[in-house]
Amino acid sequence: MSQDADVGDPGLAAQRFYAPTPAKHGGDRELSEQNTRMKAAADRLEIVELMHRYAWAIDKWDWEMLGDLFTEAAEADYSSVGQYVEGDGIARGRDAIVEWLRTSLELFPDVLHFMSNHIVDLKGDRARVTTYMHVLHMPMGGIYHCDAVLTDDGWKLAGFRLEERSFDEAAARLQGHMQSAKQSGSAG
Repeated sequence: MSQDADVGDPGLAAQRFYAPTPAKHGGDRELSEQNTRMKAAADRLEIVELMHRYAWAIDKWDWEMLGDLFTEAAEADYSSVGQYVEGDGIARGRDAIVEWLRTSLELFPDVLHFMSNHIVDLKGDRARVTTYMHVLHMPMGGIYHCDAVLTDDGWKLAGFRLEERSFDEAAARLQGHMQSAKQSGSAG
């Protein structure tokens, strides 16, 4: 069999690449460490995908998908957007989170959320996640601070807090600083 015989089978190619034989690469300990690193990488990818699915679900108003992303007892804090929506920005429980988003997003049809700069801190079957968010069509975004847990159904969001940011406010602060620096530089 040629070396390229399994090119069409990504599973075989991945096994060959990620699971070298112990005798060839330092024994069972190195293989175990490598498998641990691969599991952590796979977990991180699944958690990043979880955040992207959250953005997709709220943009497409796919409330069933959204509910599948949270644990039953999840809690979400959207109080930083209180100036835009009515009511309490705290939702406790998966159904309450979905209903809060369904009601709040009715005011903002056709927005698109972009998630980036994911930081995933794994601790066994739990993870702390920090993700940047940008809303297309609006000068705003923010930072999501999340807690995720590994369940029998994969990674789910258990805690969720949005730290909303206005780009206009940030731009005004930056421009003020630059103007102040310019004036200080021309005075000397």
